[in-house]
Amino acid sequence: MQQKSFVEVSAQMRNHWHNLEKLTKLHLTLHDYSGMIKLSSGNNLLEGMNYHRCTCCQVTGRNRQRCVAHCSVAAKFRAAEKQKAFTMMCWRGVKELVVPLYLGEHLAATVFAGAFREENFDVSSFSKGYQKLYTALPLWKESRKEEIETLLTAAGYAMLKLAENFHSTPDREPERIKQIRNFFLYRFNEDVGAGDLAAALGLSESRTLHLLHEYFGKGFSSLLNEERIHRVIEYLERSPMPLREIALLTGFRNEYYLNAVFKKFKGITPGAYRRGNRK
Repeated sequence: MQQKSFVEVSAQMRNHWHNLEKLTKLHLTLHDYSGMIKLSSGNNLLEGMNYHRCTCCQVTGRNRQRCVAHCSVAAKFRAAEKQKAFTMMCWRGVKELVVPLYLGEHLAATVFAGAFREENFDVSSFSKGYQKLYTALPLWKESRKEEIETLLTAAGYAMLKLAENFHSTPDREPERIKQIRNFFLYRFNEDVGAGDLAAALGLSESRTLHLLHEYFGKGFSSLLNEERIHRVIEYLERSPMPLREIALLTGFRNEYYLNAVFKKFKGITPGAYRRGNRK
């Protein structure tokens, strides 16, 4: 069977997503941590659906970074901790239902549904314009949680499956290469080593390292950092997120180590790259 093109898969996914928004009457947002939806090339199979489109979320001003820290960083770590759906309210009182999606034991993405308001949240310190937008939001009702969670869980995993099918390579590529590519694709932001890859392949560590050089001509650290730098570049080009938060999301222990690795791969610092390639 002929593999579908990026355009075909993207159109199919966006059509499903918009239909689900009509059904739930909510804004839906998908944050992808695995690279299944947002590709290293910069293309996104769900273009525009990785941004929070609630009217209140559009009023960011100088607090854009605070919003990104809440939705992209704090929500991810809370999802990994809870491993089930939960509600999360930001610093401006906007409440969303967050549904974690897993690939095996690893957090692959989160789906946000909203936006809602809290009845007793004090908005008096915000602008009159924001107060008007906030009071127009529907109140959160706990009775809707199960219904929305069920729909988003099914839809989220359907999206991941469509993306996985798109990523699938022709059968002529050795299965080992597919397994290795998937390991770095799914686990680039974890604290992993060659031993973890060996365990995933069911091989000894020495045999695993031999395969990496045979198939890719590189060692484990080079392949892992290469995958991480792909993700870093996307954040640098498409978000104002501080380097320390990008480091957390892409598997680097701190921004200083990220800076050193990035300069080794690209010949310039992340800051210089961002200034020259901001989208």
